[in-house]
Amino acid sequence: MAWLDNIRNAMHPYDDDYIENEERAAEEEFADQQDDIPADDAVEDKQPRPVFSRREPKSQPSYSAPAQEKQKMKLKFVHPEQFDEAAEIADSLRAHQAVLMNLEMTETDTARRLLDFLSGAAYALGGRVMRVSAQAYIIAPTNVDLVGDAVADFESAGLYF
Repeated sequence: MAWLDNIRNAMHPYDDDYIENEERAAEEEFADQQDDIPADDAVEDKQPRPVFSRREPKSQPSYSAPAQEKQKMKLKFVHPEQFDEAAEIADSLRAHQAVLMNLEMTETDTARRLLDFLSGAAYALGGRVMRVSAQAYIIAPTNVDLVGDAVADFESAGLYF
């Protein structure tokens, strides 16, 4: 390893002395600064400061508007005759509007296609399709809850479609 020291000295002959002198000077300066600090200012083991959370304001009773003041839900009635009307009905669902679809005057194949398409649209938007009568369906978006079975309710009341 002596030959490495010879090569280092040949390339940078005075670097080591310079570095050692700087290190010594820095150590002496640090020691002098430590001697100047009084014992009271020395770093002590401090207790962590307690953490206080902000108080949440007491909640005020909320005012709920009567049912008449709230926005009323709209139900759209449609009697589609062609499959081309399916996009308009799906747009109503996207606008969170319930649709009552009467398929009595629609051809059987077209009615099946409409029902398949709108069932898929309702599913994709998180809604539901419920049969109200033999040829009438209500298609409800996510903001409308459908409760009960309309066909069973009508049959129990003596109405048959």
